[in-house]
Amino acid sequence: MSDEIADIQAEMAEFEKKRDECLASIKALRGEEDLAAGIFRHAEIHAAQQEKLRLDFEIQYRKNRINRMRFGG
Repeated sequence: MSDEIADIQAEMAEFEKKRDECLASIKALRGEEDLAAGIFRHAEIHAAQQEKLRLDFEIQYRKNRINRMRFGG
């Protein structure tokens, strides 16, 4: 069981890394916007935010899975 938990934790670490990259992307896209010049990145920002939410879900799902394995349920 500990091997399986270690594998799940490795998956979580990968998702956390991707989430951090996603957050950096959102920040960069917001920095590129210039409303006065008509430069909008709303579609890209929205897509990145949706991806971040998906990654948050994947991380939480794996945390819950580990808890179920540890505490039985």
